[in-house]
Amino acid sequence: MKATLLIKNIENLYTCSEDDTILKNAFVAMHHDRIIDMGVHDPKEWIDDATRVIDARGECVVPAFIDCHFNTPDDRLDGDRMRKESDALYLMRMNGILTLISRDPQMRRRELFQEVVISRHIPKIPIIQGVPQEPVEPPILLSCGMNSLPHKMYSMQPLAFFLHVYCGIGAYCLLKAMTCNPAREYGLKELGEIRIGFQGDLLVINKPTIEAYFSEVGVQTIHRMIKAGIQFFPYIMRS
Repeated sequence: MKATLLIKNIENLYTCSEDDTILKNAFVAMHHDRIIDMGVHDPKEWIDDATRVIDARGECVVPAFIDCHFNTPDDRLDGDRMRKESDALYLMRMNGILTLISRDPQMRRRELFQEVVISRHIPKIPIIQGVPQEPVEPPILLSCGMNSLPHKMYSMQPLAFFLHVYCGIGAYCLLKAMTCNPAREYGLKELGEIRIGFQGDLLVINKPTIEAYFSEVGVQTIHRMIKAGIQFFPYIMRS
């Protein structure tokens, strides 16, 4: 078995594992939708003529983002609701949010490059959806706050920027609030981490560190998006 997609020369690979492992000058190998190897050793054993290889030199790789509190826009007309749902999901996907969790059964959908799962679980850790009025203590969950804010945001990065720069919350804590924390809290057992056997949902960020990613706002720095082992942004790369 060889890799169908392999990302090499990763400046920093943020696994979001329980021990907060960061691998430098690393690679991730995927066979179709699954991660089959990762690390800092030579990945050539996984490569053949059919393997798609991405060079992430100078970039970092993180798990794809998860929004744990996505609910439908409040519209009476079904047509308006469906259009706004589709628009919101597209904009969130373009900001690296490839999995969403909703309490509304009508929101359930599974598309090739994005999924909405349904859960009525009440999380034990706080969900931050906007600028906090009180000090924030990790662990936390982040959300775009689609059902609560008058001015909708389709990315968690601006909120993470504020929490990092103005509230002093560590970048890795914020990354976990968008990845492994919601995955563990809501029982998404193969998402939220970069681990052998997990689904290959990854983002390649055009920054060497997540500290750099969370230190600016208003700039698209997600270079590549991969869902279930397939790169779909900036273009579809099939094996």
